[in-house]
Amino acid sequence: MKNRLKIVSVISTTILSVGLFSLPAFADDVMLGTGGYNRVIRDMKLMAMFDVNGDHMVTNTEYTTFYEDTFSKLDKNGDGSLDEKEWIGKKNDSSVMFGTGGYNRELRKMAMMKAMDSDGDHKITKEEFLAFHQSVFSKMDKSSDQQLSAQEWTGKLLGGK
Repeated sequence: MKNRLKIVSVISTTILSVGLFSLPAFADDVMLGTGGYNRVIRDMKLMAMFDVNGDHMVTNTEYTTFYEDTFSKLDKNGDGSLDEKEWIGKKNDSSVMFGTGGYNRELRKMAMMKAMDSDGDHKITKEEFLAFHQSVFSKMDKSSDQQLSAQEWTGKLLGGK
């Protein structure tokens, strides 16, 4: 029994230590939405879809334009807000595809809708949608130059930043 307690104690201490030392790495991702969303937004294929002029940088203008277009595609009834039905969409509705398939699936999860619904009315206005994505852009823009490099996009910054 005494040995079992020691083993449990060592395992618990190890898990807590790893968790505490990893906290700063996880803290950045928390602001970007769900775990799945964090993973798919960092994809270079998705970055290429935002990078309209092909200069391997995503400006705030390119980023905002992408999300304005995305909102318009989702807002099927054109009322300036997205309800649950519009958010989830119809299965295999290719008219509302944007980004990569994985990104499309992750963005349209109810957890993401809830994260964007700042006033809790179960609808996402264009302003809420764009504000959420602007906060994601700001979090990714480590250099604060209003554009995202490949390193900022993937979250793999060189030089220890």
